[in-house]
Amino acid sequence: MKSATYTGDFDILWKKEREIKARWGNLIFCIAFLLGYPATSLLYLLRNNPAFAEILTVELVFSFVSLVLLFLHLSGRISSQRSSFLTYLALIPIHAYILATVPHDYYGRATFNMTLALIFTFFMVRWPVWKAVVATALILISFPIALYARHPEFFFQFLREGGLFFFMGQLLFPFIMLLNEKRDKREFFYRYTLATQNEKLEKQKQIAENATIAKSEFLSTMSHEIRTPLNGIVGIVHLLQENKSRDGQEQELIETLKFSAAHLMAVVNDILDFNKINSNHVKLHSESFDPELLFKNLYNTFVPKAREKNLELLFNIPESLPQLTGDQTRLSQVITNLVHNAIKFTDRGFVSFSVAEVSRTDSIITLAFKVSDSGIGISESQQSNVFQIFTQVKSLVKRQDSGTGLGLAISRELVRLFGGEIKLESRLGSGSSFSFQIELPYSVKKAPQVPVEKLPTAHFNLNSRILLVDDNATNLMLATRLLERKKIPFDLAANGKQAVDLYLEKGHELIFMDLRMPVMDGFEATKQIRTLNPDVPIVALTASAFEDERERALSSGFSDYLVKPFLPPDFYKIIALHIGVENGGLP
Repeated sequence: MKSATYTGDFDILWKKEREIKARWGNLIFCIAFLLGYPATSLLYLLRNNPAFAEILTVELVFSFVSLVLLFLHLSGRISSQRSSFLTYLALIPIHAYILATVPHDYYGRATFNMTLALIFTFFMVRWPVWKAVVATALILISFPIALYARHPEFFFQFLREGGLFFFMGQLLFPFIMLLNEKRDKREFFYRYTLATQNEKLEKQKQIAENATIAKSEFLSTMSHEIRTPLNGIVGIVHLLQENKSRDGQEQELIETLKFSAAHLMAVVNDILDFNKINSNHVKLHSESFDPELLFKNLYNTFVPKAREKNLELLFNIPESLPQLTGDQTRLSQVITNLVHNAIKFTDRGFVSFSVAEVSRTDSIITLAFKVSDSGIGISESQQSNVFQIFTQVKSLVKRQDSGTGLGLAISRELVRLFGGEIKLESRLGSGSSFSFQIELPYSVKKAPQVPVEKLPTAHFNLNSRILLVDDNATNLMLATRLLERKKIPFDLAANGKQAVDLYLEKGHELIFMDLRMPVMDGFEATKQIRTLNPDVPIVALTASAFEDERERALSSGFSDYLVKPFLPPDFYKIIALHIGVENGGLP
């Protein structure tokens, strides 16, 4: 039985279970006696017994009764258990009649046949004990009476020639049925309770999975909804910052706003990253990169913050590192999280980042990464919790050092994706050390690197017209200001239908298309525009940073993908890529 059927009263289920399991045994029992007993009358014919006709008649009557009972079961009117029980009860008077009316010179063959039939019954039927008791009582009463009534000597002859052994076997019948019932019921109870537990566990598992899905959907929706207005905040701050005519107080307020916007964006990105990791949306992308350049850029990133706190920032990088192949972005994220935490919780002394080569084969290099500091340290009681989400070393965290508590949790999961494990060594008041080892493919020859400062400035084709499609007025305002600064002509649409109509009218050279809009979404609008012009560049403009959303967009006809909130250089870079003049580059 399936676990889903284990509902309701146990005894009812047990009876149904026993009926199902014993059905074929009961049917075989009925059919065997239905056909077997008329066949035994042939033995009397072969021995020229004058009682052959009488015995055949009686046994044919029994077969007819058995046939009726079998038909009642097959038609669904009685159970197989009841059919076999009534068949056995019908057999008892037939036996008693033959013992009472047919003379036997020797009872040994009859008792042997009845004993075989009894043993066959032991194996075939599964009756409640009371039915076995009733059948046994009828046999122990009717058979002696039938024999004794014919002649007392016949009864004692029957006992001497195997009858006593038969009666003893019949006495065992109720006990055997009792043992079978207890064993079967015990097995059923074990399976019943196991299935019930499995049902409960399955329900709990489903509840946990639904909660996880709900949490992921909530975090995704929240991140998406926050990123959309955040795009306007970040963009407007950059526009305000470009106005140099403001006084010092206004510039200070803008800087504060910029810092707050950057902090909020970091929080949203942390939540989104952790949600992507837990939803198995994060996959490492392999690309060749120069580790020395990566570590140099990271060093330059943290120097201002370290100097602000008068900390010594140490980066110990071996000079012999080869060109590596792996996910540079995710590795950089792990190192950034660890170094950022070290600077945050260190008021004086140093923060050190080191890389050491552990081993190298013909194609794989094992590197050991370590971030140490002379900061507040972590007590042993808190060390087991620092990698948990939304957890910080709370007793020593200053208000200005607050954060999401997701950085270490994200770093641990990312390192696991690389095949490593972060280890922590720390003493309260004596600093901390985070370390991990990972294996990466490498090549001896380094790819040529272009210094960032030498990248050419973008030049836009001012004869090209851009179509901006977004239902958010702030996003449209930001994008139009950025386009106006470069004197690039543009048109605006608030939904996909307007975008299709405008494109039919003016035939734009580049389209920025939001994915989720009323009336007609970006996917449908892109599909319709692609039927008109399969080559026009259409850039997906969305607040979703999930990889499956990106893949869906690119497979649905979009040429590129720009995630909100974006910075002006990102926006200009996309434009230069698609409608820039020859040799265009970063603005």
